[in-house]
Amino acid sequence: MNVGANKMESANNIRIVSLKDFPHYKQTLTDYFKSDWPEPAFQFFTGVLNEIFSGDKELPKCYMMLKNDNIIGYYQLVEQELVIRKDLSPWITTLFIDEQERGQRLGSELLEHGRTVAGILGYAKVYLATDQIQFYEKYGFREIGLDKFVMGLPTKIYEHDTIRRCSR
Repeated sequence: MNVGANKMESANNIRIVSLKDFPHYKQTLTDYFKSDWPEPAFQFFTGVLNEIFSGDKELPKCYMMLKNDNIIGYYQLVEQELVIRKDLSPWITTLFIDEQERGQRLGSELLEHGRTVAGILGYAKVYLATDQIQFYEKYGFREIGLDKFVMGLPTKIYEHDTIRRCSR
């Protein structure tokens, strides 16, 4: 299912695309991710990428934000996050905007995209685990509890309603 592959195109040539539709970006995205995240997160991220290309399940998904065909951001939508709690799904994870592109509300575009994709897939809520509290609350995410990542680090869990758009 090709959901929201090209949700946004703007005058400054920014678009959100599915990695599955643009597989030639896989190695570039992997290298880009590795430069900014610790090893456990990198292992999870690459495991998700491999799962995307090894099956036809609805989840996981990975979306990249491209500007002039260069990666400036990304996120993954996964069935389970690396937290102890397993009763919630789906999760927006590894959301990232390049430091030079921050301050333009691009992160909010990725969050909206993720909420829309989850809504199209039939989910009522979407979740995330973070310590970046003010950022996500600014975009309507509500704290619903505390948990721990499987590696022992504490985290807060947030939820938001998905966006369900009618197709005409």
